[in-house]
Amino acid sequence: MAATLKALDRNTTKRSELRVLREEQEGLPAVLYGKDRSSAPVSVDALEFIKVYREVGKNGVIELDFEGQGKYPVMVYDMQVDHLKNQIMHVDFYSVDLDKEVEAEVPVHLKGTAQGDKDGGVVQQMLHEITVKAKPNDFPDSIDIDISELNVGDAVLVSDLPKGNKYEVTADGEEPIASVVPPTKEPVEDEEEADEVAEEPPADAEDKDDETTKTE
Repeated sequence: MAATLKALDRNTTKRSELRVLREEQEGLPAVLYGKDRSSAPVSVDALEFIKVYREVGKNGVIELDFEGQGKYPVMVYDMQVDHLKNQIMHVDFYSVDLDKEVEAEVPVHLKGTAQGDKDGGVVQQMLHEITVKAKPNDFPDSIDIDISELNVGDAVLVSDLPKGNKYEVTADGEEPIASVVPPTKEPVEDEEEADEVAEEPPADAEDKDDETTKTE
């Protein structure tokens, strides 16, 4: 059952009015739209939205109770955040048909420690999210990849992702997600040898000693 979030019709569009909505009324400006409905400006309670969003996750379905117009199953299509203020500024709610597939970005998490990392390589992750097609209630919270068997020079491609029974990855199968690259600097293999090199006098040191002896 989807979490419910109440929405109010919003007539405020000016920047000053939106600031009052956020700061004095603890509201969050948003817009509701979808394939089968026109766009409508709405507002929701900011703290209640954060609570519901954490509950359902990035691609979860929310039942938006739009005052006077009915209830809509929606997904958060976009969210504008002021990172300096650590504040959500605006949300786009997309009305969905629970029986039809849509596309959304799903987080990709690397699990385990790569063998190449243990051997001195460096793990690089190129894709942190990937496009997935599924019915709104069938999106995974994340797609996890075990990288423990990766050696230096190995890579994980989109085509290597585990297959889901209820979703389809639509990204290019040849696109790399993560790889293990060689270290940028070669480690000193023999510490004793390194110490000997460090203690060895400059090439012209002996010549200077000889000159000193001759002078004396």
